[in-house]
Amino acid sequence: MQYQELFDYLGEVEKRLAGFLRASDVPKYFNPEDISESVFSYIGRPAKRLRPAVLLMASGALGGPQRERLSLPAAAGVELFHTWTLVHDDLIDHDTLRRGGPTVHEAVRGRARVREALPDHLAAEYGRNVAILTGDVQHGWSIASFADCGLQPEVNGALVLKLIKHLQSYVLDNLIFGEVLDVRYGMRKLAELPEVDEAKIVEMLWLKTGVLYEFAGMAGALLGKNTDDFEDDEVQAVTHFASKCGTAFQLQDDILGILGDEATLGKPVGSDIREGKKTVIVYETLRNGTEAQRKTVLSALGNRSATAQEVQVVKQLFYDLNGIRRTKELAGRYIEEAIPYLDLIPESPYKHKLLLWANYMLDRKF
Repeated sequence: MQYQELFDYLGEVEKRLAGFLRASDVPKYFNPEDISESVFSYIGRPAKRLRPAVLLMASGALGGPQRERLSLPAAAGVELFHTWTLVHDDLIDHDTLRRGGPTVHEAVRGRARVREALPDHLAAEYGRNVAILTGDVQHGWSIASFADCGLQPEVNGALVLKLIKHLQSYVLDNLIFGEVLDVRYGMRKLAELPEVDEAKIVEMLWLKTGVLYEFAGMAGALLGKNTDDFEDDEVQAVTHFASKCGTAFQLQDDILGILGDEATLGKPVGSDIREGKKTVIVYETLRNGTEAQRKTVLSALGNRSATAQEVQVVKQLFYDLNGIRRTKELAGRYIEEAIPYLDLIPESPYKHKLLLWANYMLDRKF
């Protein structure tokens, strides 16, 4: 299989991360039981672990196997950072499923009804509160994992401090900005947001997703070279590569959110439509549709009570009116722009894996 080397590496990364997190001394402070169970909820479910894998591949590409091994705590930090954003995002979107299981707030709500005999409205409130606090704990554990990386004598401690500062300022603030834009766009019809066009939607996707991929690539490259020179040419090359691939990933993920089945998505089919997500797919479809077609799309978009049949009709319009095709083309353009950046770094098995990741997104079938 063309991408088997990449898949094998992702599986290896998942096992290494699980081992590192199990061995951590941080979870001994996780109390009460609802917090402890919730912190490990998403971490314990199968996932691609792409962000930590990108960090490790970047580290290996510029530093070899030893530097890649030393970067594992930082990779765990990136995965934990990503995880707390998922927990909070599920709250914002009122999602009930994540990675094939209940979202944190839903799982806690269900347990609270049984363990505490709470009525449903109080159990739901408790579930949401615990989910917020769970994300806070995961966020803290993320920073502790970066500290573990910097405490290794072979790692430049000043570099890790700079990475933590960058993550907690530039990355966090841009990610929150993107989330707020997503919420704002989701509350209004596109016709009521005349300033929103394809470029604005792609910017939102980069803020929500691309910025953390960019950080993963940059952090891995810096750790690989064990330098705190953010302007290093090779570091910059990997940073730009990861940033563009991150945007392409989210564009492709938006397609998967429409075309995938529940087993693949780990959440209900059509949830992006019912939540009113403003994507390039939606924008292009509305731009090309007749008044009647736009009315059909808008009647289901953001309607949490939309039927399966209504969702299916909208999905077909996404095909017929070029929404899917345009998004695929845009994702392909970002990958094609990303790949030449890797010309600046030396050949290695890790560079090959980075290229496989980029090409896999380009060839991904839906």
